[in-house]
Amino acid sequence: MPCLTIAIANQKGGVAKTTTVSELGELLSQQYHKKVLMIDIDPQASLTSIKGDMNDIIINNRKTMSNVMLRQSSIDEIVIPIKTNLYLAPATLVLSDVELNIINATLRELILKAALNSMLGSYDFVLIDCPPSRGLLTVNALSASDYVLIPIQAEYQALLGLQLLKNTVANVQSQINKELKVWGYVVTMTTRTNQSSDTLNEIKKDHYPILSTIPRSTKVSDAGVANMSTYEFDTNNPAGSAYLKLSEKLLGLEM
Repeated sequence: MPCLTIAIANQKGGVAKTTTVSELGELLSQQYHKKVLMIDIDPQASLTSIKGDMNDIIINNRKTMSNVMLRQSSIDEIVIPIKTNLYLAPATLVLSDVELNIINATLRELILKAALNSMLGSYDFVLIDCPPSRGLLTVNALSASDYVLIPIQAEYQALLGLQLLKNTVANVQSQINKELKVWGYVVTMTTRTNQSSDTLNEIKKDHYPILSTIPRSTKVSDAGVANMSTYEFDTNNPAGSAYLKLSEKLLGLEM
């Protein structure tokens, strides 16, 4: 099976993008023994804070995705091994300046794709944690990906602005990456409230499928602190089981 690159994207923050990347990375690498690279391309660097050692990166001035996007380093040079089969390309807040620095760069939308091309044979999956924006970093992630997965929270406000992200995806598909496919939605932090149910019904009207619904659970954050998937942390937890089923669907994707 060739390497699959998945961008996890939504311009709205707080929809569990980073959690989804972390969960899928843990499950694919630890439960299914796939070699997985997680790329943090969000200047908030939440994925790096959860999975890596931010103090070590800053104190030792280690190279990060900022260096990659400025074409100063290869991805291989910055990758950090997290555990067996799981690797991280880290970010720091410095990444927030990169979009301004590359705005006039040649082929600026394809910087990440070019960086990934040389090492895709080394991994089974590449998971990209995108920033909550539609800027150049997100466009780079979409341009480099085979699929985009859209996490969306089960509340009405999460639907606002979703069309803008879909427009960005459509623009990338038509102008840069004709092979990009929308895998679908993962609806996160669902509850048994009317609002959650109404939001699900609205999302179902879309032509993109709902791949999974993830119930709200404190065990998800507890598992993150323990540096493991929710399923590994508590095999009986509904959120963990839902992420496990999502990872199984990811294994079934074809190029």
